Amino acid sequence: MKKFLVLILLSVFLLSACAPKETFQREWPTPAATFTPESGVSGPPTPTRLFECIAWKSAPNYLGRSQCVEGPVLRVDKSEEANLVVMSNEPGSFYGVSFGLDLSDLAGKRCVRIVGTIETYKDRPAIIIKSRDQILPCLGKE
Repeated sequence: MKKFLVLILLSVFLLSACAPKETFQREWPTPAATFTPESGVSGPPTPTRLFECIAWKSAPNYLGRSQCVEGPVLRVDKSEEANLVVMSNEPGSFYGVSFGLDLSDLAGKRCVRIVGTIETYKDRPAIIIKSRDQILPCLGKE
């Protein structure tokens, strides 16, 4: 029995000496993007990780900033000028605005995320949608 234990210990020691120095247990890199809390907004735009979106009601606090905004799509209004993704009938609510894309398939979605710089369009906070890549489903709320 003692010989068997010595043999096992010797085998473990020899195998551990042969293990590669670089293993999968390295430290994970810190993400470059940061999250900006909703209160006390000031300074230059801050990159935001996509899973850290703000609610459409908070969009006026982030004018001029690159942001991810999420909310339900009440309807999509079409005009000769643009397609408007409307998230609420409340005055001053958020718009997603596209001048070239047909966004009618978004109408009635429980939750979408729109990524871009929050600007003002027709006296409302809005993100100009230039590409379908700016529209994402909400995680767990599709």
